Amino acid sequence: MKNKVITITSFLIILFAFVALPKDVSAVTLKQYEEDVNKYVNELKEKESKLAKSKEEVEQVKKNIATIESQITETTNNIKTLEDEIDKSNKEIDNKKEQSKKIIKYYQIMNEGESYIEYIFGATSITDMIYRMSVVEQLTDYNQKVVKELTDLINKNKAKKEELAKKQEELSKLKKNLQSEKERIEQNILSIEGTIPNTKDSIKASQSKVDYYKAKGCKSNDVIGIDCAVVPKVSGSSSSLPPGVTVGPNGFRLPIVGGRISQGYGGGHKGVDFSFWGRCGEPIYAVAAGTVYYVGSGKDNYGAKMVLIVHNVNGRLVFSQYAHLQGYNVSEGQNVDVNTVIGYMGSTGYSSGCHLHLEMSNDYGWDYNASYNTYIKHIVSPFTYIQL
Repeated sequence: MKNKVITITSFLIILFAFVALPKDVSAVTLKQYEEDVNKYVNELKEKESKLAKSKEEVEQVKKNIATIESQITETTNNIKTLEDEIDKSNKEIDNKKEQSKKIIKYYQIMNEGESYIEYIFGATSITDMIYRMSVVEQLTDYNQKVVKELTDLINKNKAKKEELAKKQEELSKLKKNLQSEKERIEQNILSIEGTIPNTKDSIKASQSKVDYYKAKGCKSNDVIGIDCAVVPKVSGSSSSLPPGVTVGPNGFRLPIVGGRISQGYGGGHKGVDFSFWGRCGEPIYAVAAGTVYYVGSGKDNYGAKMVLIVHNVNGRLVFSQYAHLQGYNVSEGQNVDVNTVIGYMGSTGYSSGCHLHLEMSNDYGWDYNASYNTYIKHIVSPFTYIQL
């Protein structure tokens, strides 16, 4: 008898420990939505700051491009001026050479056929000879000096022209690089601007949830659906069920009355499809007691009309999704049970015929407390809860 008492006591302790287990840690609290608002607000500020900085950078690059274009124009004009100066100098050299030839020729043939040597040695005196030699030498030196100066000027101008051409090439290359940098920054601006509306929508959506659950009396550390905005507990008992409807002991039922399963769970198919051999308009029921938290077609890429419901299964949140509906019969925030018609079978979205696509997940619900990518990792077969 004593052993039996110990055994029963031990069982009660174990049972109490099981009942007293903490709520599911995956459930979302109001604080998490508040943190989401802050996160998205900070994200928006960061994007707006980057946007402003990028726009400033673009304006600076534009100024730099304008400065370079001005320098390129100035350099082009300088090259043209130098080319004109070189042409002028070449003409001066040609003229000077022609003049020198004439002067030399004049002195070479001073008196019909006399060379400039004969002219020198034809002097009547030493003084006259020195004078004549001096004249010839001066003319020759002057000619050589002028020609050298002009030649040096041409060479100098050519070197300057080459330097300017090189500068022009460098400036053009720099302008091209700046244009590429400008385009890169502008593309970055477009990219940032493209994400800002989504961030603003995320702020709005998260703030809406905060306001909604605060109005429901939720505090920061309350687990939504459990401590506040309480989701009705799924119960095995139910009254006035339609004929032919069976609710399992866990409180779940099939979402339709009659019909057939047209596609099962698995092999890439995330749910179970139910149909009435292509017939539309059949009523769709909630698979268990719960709260509707989404009604609409905006979540699906193809516009399928959906209803999303959260269920409370002994403190654990379970989610059900009903897709391709023809129409709705419930609204967001509405409590439902197994007798509630939530909508009607249809073929909206990516669908080849009237049917219901039912998905279910544990702990994480799409846009309830998780993103779509997190939600799909926790999808389970609906028959985990629904009994055939």
